[in-house]
Amino acid sequence: MSRRKKKKSLPAAFFSALLTLIDFLCEGLGAAFMAAVRLLGRALSALLRGLLWLVRALLRGLAQPFVWLWRMLTRGRRRAQQCLKLTGPEFEAYVALLLADHGYRDVEITKGSGDQGVDILCERNGKSYAVQCKNYEGSVGNFAVQEAYAGAQYYGCDAAVVVCPGEFTRGAKELARSTGVLLWDGERLSRMMQRSGRRPRHQKG
Repeated sequence: MSRRKKKKSLPAAFFSALLTLIDFLCEGLGAAFMAAVRLLGRALSALLRGLLWLVRALLRGLAQPFVWLWRMLTRGRRRAQQCLKLTGPEFEAYVALLLADHGYRDVEITKGSGDQGVDILCERNGKSYAVQCKNYEGSVGNFAVQEAYAGAQYYGCDAAVVVCPGEFTRGAKELARSTGVLLWDGERLSRMMQRSGRRPRHQKG
């Protein structure tokens, strides 16, 4: 006895087609949603990179005037730092040339031994000076001030000077104020170098 295939009723066929259509639409909507999410993510990433670049550019623009100001303020000290390549005797000879260029007369470099803490003797406008040169990195302490003061007394000079390409410690400044010793730091030395036009030269070998 042959079996007859049951034909789907019209409502069942319509419902099956409807489910197929819904499934197809869901797949299409899901793919479209994922594509939109990926596109949105790329757009947000590009936007964040653009904002980061803009913030960096603004910060650089805001900082540039301060960088220029800092360079202007420290340019003089950087000029004086060139003296650090000189040996002790070379630095003394260079300072002696600078003094001569600035109107100091009878500029004399003392002997290395027994100089009583004074490296250069000179005069200007009828006033005698005893100059001690300290050419090393770091701040110069109050011991140099004591040496210059004692050396000026020994040579009978009117004023004592300590010159260095760097700075002086707080203690050195306080002692200099109480003893009358003149402190010429890197900024003062740089101005002298600029006005003189001389450059420090180290004799290699």
